[in-house]
Amino acid sequence: MKVLFAYLDFNVKGGALSYHFGLGSLAAVLKKAGHETSLQYLYGSYDIKPLLEKIEQYKPGVLAITTVSFQYKYIKKMIAEIKSIYGDRIFIICGGAHVSLATWELENTEGLDAICVGEGEYALLDVVNALQAGSDITAIPNIWVKKDGRIYENPNRPLLEDLDSLPFGDRDMFGYQAVVDSDYDRAVFMSSRGCPYSCTYCCNSGLRKLQTGHYVRFRSVDSIIAEIKEVITNYRIKSIYLNDDVFTVDNKYVLEFCGKYKKEIGYPFEINTRVEYLKEEMVGALKDAGCYRVAMGIEHGDEEFRKKILNRRMKNEDIEKAFAFARDAGIKTKSFNIVGFPFETIAIHMETVKLNRRIQPNSLVIYIFEAYPGTPLYNISIENNFITSQEDDREFISRTDTRLTMPQFTRKQILNCYSNFAWRVYWKKSLKKALLHKVYYSRYGEFLIRILAPLKKRVQKIAMN
Repeated sequence: MKVLFAYLDFNVKGGALSYHFGLGSLAAVLKKAGHETSLQYLYGSYDIKPLLEKIEQYKPGVLAITTVSFQYKYIKKMIAEIKSIYGDRIFIICGGAHVSLATWELENTEGLDAICVGEGEYALLDVVNALQAGSDITAIPNIWVKKDGRIYENPNRPLLEDLDSLPFGDRDMFGYQAVVDSDYDRAVFMSSRGCPYSCTYCCNSGLRKLQTGHYVRFRSVDSIIAEIKEVITNYRIKSIYLNDDVFTVDNKYVLEFCGKYKKEIGYPFEINTRVEYLKEEMVGALKDAGCYRVAMGIEHGDEEFRKKILNRRMKNEDIEKAFAFARDAGIKTKSFNIVGFPFETIAIHMETVKLNRRIQPNSLVIYIFEAYPGTPLYNISIENNFITSQEDDREFISRTDTRLTMPQFTRKQILNCYSNFAWRVYWKKSLKKALLHKVYYSRYGEFLIRILAPLKKRVQKIAMN
């Protein structure tokens, strides 16, 4: 059967294209089972004409769409239009974090036939096999189906334990060289699934409850090394990014990876981790293997607020130590931060500025809080009338504006804190870096990113040093 995947990437910040690990894995599993797959990547401003043209040319039996909360208003509109044209000739299914946690979307979305709740490789394969055979699809685990005015809600299968059993994701489907070229010549990998933490603003807090089994699972070191080898053989790249939620959970795993990576790969690489899992004895091995940057989430600088509101229980002292470990080993650092949380104030937010001033990361990222349905902070926002409706049709780039209405922290104040955050962190230490970040987070930043795209690698180098 022909399956067409749709990946919506409308109104995103930064200009880089993306490879979606979930879709890549789904496509690889379907192709291994003998099905045909293709992708329509929708990027930039909302326009589904390319998708309609692809459907007309490819004639898929199934349209599979991955969902995140910010994109769902576009997806809902798109599905209704496609179904009005093709009717029952095309079966439309959505998966991903948003519909897994906001299962009500199946009933509320005109034209949507089914959703996948939780991990989808073998659930989607079962759906496609059944549709091809003309069999019943209303009792497949992980799949909810809307049929004849009824919703069939099915229980979930356990989480897949052996990630090595999955084929490597289909990067060719994405035209992967263009993705690499748009993202500083960097190839991105995932060696694990799941996060050991349940931050109240993150989808992991809900996703971990959907299926039984170990939520945090790692591929073998040999498996991830083999995939990296395959990618660097087939594409022109200059560096590697291990985009796991927490790459350094297991010290033994990290040491094994570093030894084999240095011997068999040798490209510069960067990782994500948490401050609790970056130890002094670990950073030397990372540096020796070629790790040039470690990114860690701070999110907020007020210990009490971070603990009570975000369920992040690290101490500021531990944050400062982890950044110092990396810096002393000669590894660059990057901090992730968020502003605009429920109950936050300007004074509380300034603690995040102060903490970043002390650690002086080589680069930083600041986002505005986005309330994802199915997370504790979304429910809190609804209960406290910080969000007045579930629908918001305003056009803005994800995580650069707020839907919340809070008397103690107004939208104007949140936007001001967002745009001035990096300036406040850096201006006393590096005026050059402060100015670059100031421009990036200004109201003109996105326009300048597009205009200066040919120089983006040079600008990044200046900003990180």
